[in-house]
Amino acid sequence: MKKIFYLIIFSSLIFSQGKKYAGPDDSAGDIAAEREGYMTGNRIFLYFRNNTELSDWPKSNVSRWPNNLNGVKMVDGIGLLVGAKVYIKDDPDTQIDSTVVSDPLQIANGQGLHTLYYLQTSYREEMDVNNAGTFEYGFYPAFGYFNETSEYPAMSNRPSCWPSNGWPS
Repeated sequence: MKKIFYLIIFSSLIFSQGKKYAGPDDSAGDIAAEREGYMTGNRIFLYFRNNTELSDWPKSNVSRWPNNLNGVKMVDGIGLLVGAKVYIKDDPDTQIDSTVVSDPLQIANGQGLHTLYYLQTSYREEMDVNNAGTFEYGFYPAFGYFNETSEYPAMSNRPSCWPSNGWPS
């Protein structure tokens, strides 16, 4: 049973990264594309932003269940976290190592490699900023997935928020 489990894990790691991306060629995310809205289904009232953030403490009316005057605040904030583990070749001839290693056999060997861990999110606090303090590094939505003249992100129950030129294919 253990062998089957390890075979499934190993094959998923190898084949999951082998398919070429066939989706739309989006531009980089832009802070100007951020929109906010409210989800109100299933007796829930929840504020969200299209940068993966849900709710917004200390605002009082951003999450409630059930969605009525007696509802209780559910959360103070949630943000999606995306992490990655990257291997870099140790180059003794340079001060800054920058060669990414993606060969599974080299990684399994592990000799002469540095391991870097990245974690990214968009949240209202503790964000990394540039040296000038003018730009936060985080997830920003790309234009083309909502109506740019609307104040709301695209939502299934608001066709007026859908992209005016149609959805990217």
